[in-house]
Amino acid sequence: MDRDQLFPWYFVGAVAVLCGVAVAALAVLGPLVLGSIEYRTSESGVWQVEGGDIVNLILVAPILIIGGVLHLMRRPGSKYLLVLPPVTLMYNGLSLGIGQEWSDSSYTGNVEQYAWLFLVLLIGGLVLLVASLSMFSTRDTPAFKPKNLRIYVAVMSLFLLLFALMWLSELAGVMSAGGESLESYNETPTLFWTIRYLDLGITIPLGFMGLYLLLTRPERSYPLVLLFFGFFVTLGTSVLSMGIVMTVNDDPGAQAGALPIFGTLAALSWVGLLYLLWDKLPRPSSAAAQTPGRG
Repeated sequence: MDRDQLFPWYFVGAVAVLCGVAVAALAVLGPLVLGSIEYRTSESGVWQVEGGDIVNLILVAPILIIGGVLHLMRRPGSKYLLVLPPVTLMYNGLSLGIGQEWSDSSYTGNVEQYAWLFLVLLIGGLVLLVASLSMFSTRDTPAFKPKNLRIYVAVMSLFLLLFALMWLSELAGVMSAGGESLESYNETPTLFWTIRYLDLGITIPLGFMGLYLLLTRPERSYPLVLLFFGFFVTLGTSVLSMGIVMTVNDDPGAQAGALPIFGTLAALSWVGLLYLLWDKLPRPSSAAAQTPGRG
C-alpha cells in the first residue's frame, strides 16, 4: 500500500500536523484572540478574518492535526481526513497573503511579518493535495444510487449558480460604475478582486466539476470528488461564519440576501460529504447492536 503513495508516510503526516499548527497559530495570533497580527484591510475585512478563524480553530486545524497523527500511526482511515483541507489551505494562503491593501497608505499593519505562515499553508496544501489523492484506489469507491445523485446535483448546481450570479452582478456593477455604488469595493478593492477571482475562477468551477464527476464517473473520480467536497465544506462553513460575524456587527458590506445562500451552500456541502463518506463511517458491531439496552 505504501509503495503506491507518492510521498513517505512520515513526511505527509508531519506536513499535515505542521499545517494544522500553522492554521491554529494564525487564528490565535489574529484579531479573533490575541490581535498580534494586524491585517492591512478595513474593519469589514477584519470581521471576515475573524469569521474564518473561528472555523479554522474548530474545524480545519483539528482535521489536519488528527489526520496527520493518524497517518503517522499508519491508520488507513487518515486519508479520508487528509483529502479534505488541501485546496482550502491554498485558498486561505493566497487570499490572506495577497488580499491586503498594500498600496493604500491609510491602512497600517504588520501582516507581512507573518508571510511565512501563509507560505506554509500554500506549500503544505499543495503537498497534501498530491499526497492524499495518491492514497486512494478504485476499491475505495462506494456504490451510489443514481436517482439520489441526480437530485442532489440538481439542487447543489442551483445554489452554485446563484452564488456565481451574485458575484457576477457585483463585477458588472464595478465595471459599469467603477465601484461607486459598492461600498466594499471602495474600501478594499484588492480584497474585492482577490476573492472574486478566486471564487469565480476556482471555487465555483471546482464545484461544477465535482458535481459533474460525481454524477458521471464516481468510480474513477472518488478521491477527486472528496477533495472538492472537502474544499466546499471547509470554505463554505468559513464563508457562512464570515457572513454571520459581519451581520452581527451590522457591517454595511454584508451582501443583502447572501447569508441564506451561503448557509444553504454550506449545508448542502455537508450533506454531500456525508453522503460520500457514509459507507466509511464506523458502525456498531452486530453483537453490540443486538445487546439489549439498560433500564
